[in-house]
Amino acid sequence: MSIDLIGWDIGGAHVKAVALQGDRVHEVMQRACPLWQGLGQLDQALEEMIQAIKPVKHCRHVFTMSGEMVDLFPDRNTGVTSILRTVAAHCDPDYVCVFAGMQGFLPLPVVQTADLPVIASANWLATARFAAALVSEALLIDVGSTSSDLFLIGNRQLWVRGYTDHERLRYDELVYTGVVRTSLMSFARRVIFEGEWVNVMAEHFASTADVYRLTGELQEYTDQVPAADAGEKTREGSIRRLARLVGQDVAMSDPSSWESLAYHFREKQLQRLTDAAMRQLSRGLTDADMPIIGAGAGRFLVKEVAERVRRPYKDFDELVAMDRRDGEFQIADCAPALAVAFLARQVV
Repeated sequence: MSIDLIGWDIGGAHVKAVALQGDRVHEVMQRACPLWQGLGQLDQALEEMIQAIKPVKHCRHVFTMSGEMVDLFPDRNTGVTSILRTVAAHCDPDYVCVFAGMQGFLPLPVVQTADLPVIASANWLATARFAAALVSEALLIDVGSTSSDLFLIGNRQLWVRGYTDHERLRYDELVYTGVVRTSLMSFARRVIFEGEWVNVMAEHFASTADVYRLTGELQEYTDQVPAADAGEKTREGSIRRLARLVGQDVAMSDPSSWESLAYHFREKQLQRLTDAAMRQLSRGLTDADMPIIGAGAGRFLVKEVAERVRRPYKDFDELVAMDRRDGEFQIADCAPALAVAFLARQVV
């Protein structure tokens, strides 16, 4: 059977795709796409991914996005329009649908200006609607490379208070922290280092990828962007970048001190996610044994959040059957792309 439907999630830093053969997941793919550098980055990513997937001639493509927010565009509507125009250059528009939130899927040729706000950054809602069709109750937390989405599901309905990024930031349903790209200087003004509080330099010297490389939790295939200094992505490189944040060179402290600093930053991020999860749970809308579902490259943190709030943990990978292959992307890494593919399969 040939690939006849591809779900796409176009972010600001990556493009993700999930290819289906009938109702079976055949391929999960992610490519770096620093969209802020220009639409040529998206052109290249789409071209390479379509060539690698090799879909049938009249394959259907379904798109969701969050990349419209990058500072390449003066506003979000312009971003959505520009992304869809680029999509149309690579996929036959007659076989393209766009996820428009609660409106469902719109054929690309009929998308109007009034539709653009509900298309913008709706990828979280695709994941939420897909999960709500499969589980009756859960708190789903998707920790990606850059940001994290949280939403409650109860009685197979979504119990969310926000829709736009602004609204969701207010309600801790969108937390701008991830496990690859987030700048460590955003975590705290000061950190504990070698028994003292030390102020952190407000420079993009290091990112969360450096932290999780040192803790051994980062799957290297998920780290597709350059390091903060464009240097090597090794333990030694990560230590060097962490040292700069506290005004040090690597040789000035023992390796154990740098590892302790990494775990301190880890704790800062984990507490931020735990606070957001507890805010959702404090609404009193769910049972005490409701599971927490983890998705995204940082779902290893979600598992620990579940332990802290004493809830059972379930991996997003368990929702859909797929042969697991070590060292390759799993469906949980690309949840919105998987979601639009399966949601579209129900309506196509």
